[in-house]
Amino acid sequence: MILHILTKAPGSSASTQMQQAIGGQDTVLLIEEAVTAALDTSWSAWQQCQSRIFLLSEDLASRGLASVAAKNELPTLELQGFVALTEQYEKTVTWY
Repeated sequence: MILHILTKAPGSSASTQMQQAIGGQDTVLLIEEAVTAALDTSWSAWQQCQSRIFLLSEDLASRGLASVAAKNELPTLELQGFVALTEQYEKTVTWY
């Protein structure tokens, strides 16, 4: 089980590489520019990761996307949840 942290937008090469590396038990956390995935609910990772993908609420708020994520019922985590996820997983990979 790996926690994948994506920092780049959904259309980036980092996003593509991450999606190719995700395993069945892995979880994804979208931070920084990756939270723009809230604008595209057809992004393939939403289907690939199903309930194991989260957006960092602080980054959503700073980009004015919190209401979009809420409207689309996308799973979010606050900074405390981010820390809790890193404690749950033995391995963490950050995609830049």
